[in-house]
Amino acid sequence: MTGERIRAETPPTAPDDRDNRDDSRHEEAWALAGHTQRDVVVVADRFARFARGDRVFTLSGLLALLATGGPDAPGCHWVVHLGQGIDPADGDLLETACEKSGETVRLADPEAFRRPLAGPETVHKDRPENVLLAGVHSPSPELCRAELRIHRDNELVLDHHTGEHVQGIVIIEAMRQICIAQFETAIRPGLPPAAYAGVWKRIDMSFEDFLFPLPATVESVIAESDVDRPTNLKFRATTAVRQQDRTVATAVIEYSMIAQGRIDTLERRKADQATRAYLG
Repeated sequence: MTGERIRAETPPTAPDDRDNRDDSRHEEAWALAGHTQRDVVVVADRFARFARGDRVFTLSGLLALLATGGPDAPGCHWVVHLGQGIDPADGDLLETACEKSGETVRLADPEAFRRPLAGPETVHKDRPENVLLAGVHSPSPELCRAELRIHRDNELVLDHHTGEHVQGIVIIEAMRQICIAQFETAIRPGLPPAAYAGVWKRIDMSFEDFLFPLPATVESVIAESDVDRPTNLKFRATTAVRQQDRTVATAVIEYSMIAQGRIDTLERRKADQATRAYLG
């Protein structure tokens, strides 16, 4: 059966050596007992249209199955991978349900759902559920990477009716957030204290594949920058969203990080101009 096998290869990457040792013990025990392993994924109920067949489950569906005893195939053990929309509270429920199943079902990466999201201030959002990034990492000021993390109540997924994929507006917002996070974590600490607002000037974007509610990454590489004027910092970056070995979308983005006082004054003037033009 597709997806079922005697456990012989290395499991998906775990966050530390302890988890790798735990995986190895499970593999050895299951192989010695002649058991097969089946890898499945769980996503939030919000992504129910993606959860079809016998490889992808909604959170409520998997919890209900585990409550009735788990997999009914003799000798088959499940490893559950976390897809999009699973938050720490959901992860705790899953972990408890898996423990009650004995050795029948376990989480592939029990710490995955505990890895913290970026703070809302890091991506210039107000509500935590609208943050799309976790594990923001900038090995250099020019490079920033993060995990894509879509909350089930994110403002952009509350009203979507197009098939099983995640809509393109989520990709665009993830790219905006990685640019802001790169500035806030890798560039702004070296500048005089000030609040900044991001203003996009140009975006050249290409959608190359569908994004599904599975783990994915977001990346930004700054190709050019002009930081001579501290009130108006200019950047050109190449961004990408990737899922497994697929590039889902890429974009070249030109944007400015403008000091909040300056943008407030500019915006107020233009708002007054627009109002006067509308009212004659």
